Amino acid sequence: MTYYLYHIPGKKIGVTRNLEERVHKQQGYHEGEYVILAESEDITEISNLEIQMQKAFGYKVDRQLYKNLKCNNKDMKINVTEQTTTFPMPLNKLKGRLMDHIGMTWTTIDGDVTLTPESIKWVVKNAKTSMYNDNRCYVYNKALTKFSSISLGDFKLSRTAFFVISLNVTR
Repeated sequence: MTYYLYHIPGKKIGVTRNLEERVHKQQGYHEGEYVILAESEDITEISNLEIQMQKAFGYKVDRQLYKNLKCNNKDMKINVTEQTTTFPMPLNKLKGRLMDHIGMTWTTIDGDVTLTPESIKWVVKNAKTSMYNDNRCYVYNKALTKFSSISLGDFKLSRTAFFVISLNVTR
């Protein structure tokens, strides 16, 4: 997951994972009205750099590091059983919450699962409301892990790895 450190001259320095949503839609700025100062996969590095840059440019300094914000808490409390993975939200909140946790991984008896845009689409399409609690939903692990991997003879690749390999082969 890539984090962007952006500067809106004269206004602020901030961090986001999604420039389109945060800077363009929410704050109303367009390309040319802000500058990307840095990008990193390391949330700790980008969080510390944000504070340093806010101080260096004389802006108000955030009281809390970006990595410590609630939206960056990667601990979504899912329940994995032999048959299912259950998510702690109703179906109408599922897509947004999963998008907030892209990159999260967990293990089922059928294999490992990583949240990617593709796997999120599959989960949203196939999730069912729990019969015990309307505020929870679930998917079947076997079907999810079948979707999440592609078999190539004796090898199993994640869809993400397959996509990257395919891109490199076609170039």
